[in-house]
Amino acid sequence: MKSILITAAAVAVLALPTATMADPGHGRHHDKGAGKAHPHGMPPGQAKKQWGRGDHIPRAYVTERTYYIAEHARYRLSPPPVGYEWVRVGDDVYLAQTQTGLIADVVRSLFN
Repeated sequence: MKSILITAAAVAVLALPTATMADPGHGRHHDKGAGKAHPHGMPPGQAKKQWGRGDHIPRAYVTERTYYIAEHARYRLSPPPVGYEWVRVGDDVYLAQTQTGLIADVVRSLFN
């Protein structure tokens, strides 16, 4: 009987570290990027990319109005010309052509 209890205790002690490693969400070394997927399925590095004048912003930013800055005067931005919109990506703002995504102007860290 003693040997059965000792064997059961040894198995429990040996299985405990394996059980704690199987659940990465509760340890110190969990994936910090989990749950931060980009809404349009872009890779994480692409979502944080900074573009410049003359570059093309991904279409998702210019086709969906959720990225548009409707109150441009509130942020001291000039009114966008016809066919352009101020688009927010992270802390940066881009004046982009809505048909092609061509960037005409960039304001870095406006929301920082």
